[in-house]
This record gives sequence, structure tokens and C-alpha cells, in this order.
Amino acid sequence: MFDFKFDWCKEMECGVQIIDAQHKILFRIGRDMEQLIVNGCHNATTKELLDIVCELREYTSYHFYTEEDLMAKYNYPQTDAHKVSHARFKAKIVSIDLPMLGKHPEQVLPHIKDDLQDFLFNHVLTEDQELGRYIKTCAKD
Repeated sequence: MFDFKFDWCKEMECGVQIIDAQHKILFRIGRDMEQLIVNGCHNATTKELLDIVCELREYTSYHFYTEEDLMAKYNYPQTDAHKVSHARFKAKIVSIDLPMLGKHPEQVLPHIKDDLQDFLFNHVLTEDQELGRYIKTCAKD
């Protein structure tokens, strides 16, 4: 996968305010990981590493709940496929080996960042764009 910075730009917006606001937080979590990686994870405490993984897990669950609630509200036709995408990413972040992260953060954290990056690129910038267009169309009716 190619590398990109976790910098938010207007082109990433799906046009649904709550979803865009939550995506910005996921990008901020990605930037926090980038900063630790850029510094080679030197001086990263176990608490910092656990905090970032816990925040990613908790916020992702909250965000997915929000999206899935909106999909139900608007009878989104691609709900099942969208939920599968959510479940796959959730399984990845739940399976993070925390003891290994604590022992070798310079090796493990880049993989976590890459998984988040892949998800954001493939999901947020494609699937959530479709969801946003659908919700905006329904909201006009």
C-alpha cells in the first residue's frame, strides 16, 4: 500500500456532518500514530501505545454504530456490504497483539497504521462517499 499523510481535506468529506466529524477524529488518531512512528517509537511509553490502540478500538466502534444507525434510518441498500467492511476492520483492530506492541512498538505500530490507512482509503474515501450521497439524496425528499 502506498503511504499518505493523515491530513484531512475537503475532498474527503461525504457531506454528512456527523460522519465527516467522526472521520476527522479517525484521521487524528492516524496522525498520532504517524508521530510515534516518525520518532521510531523512541520514548513511547506502554501507556501511550495502549491509549492509542484503545482509542482506535473504542472510537471505531462508536463510529461504526453511528454509520449503521444512519443506514437503518435511511434504508441504505448497501447496508450489508458496508457492515461486512466494518466487521473486517473491527476484527483487525481487536486482534492487535498488545504484548507484542509493548515489546516491539517500532515493528507493530507501523502495521496498525497501515491497516488504518488502508481502511480509511478504501472505506472512507469510497464506500462512505456513496453512503453520504445516498443520505443527502434521501434527506432532500
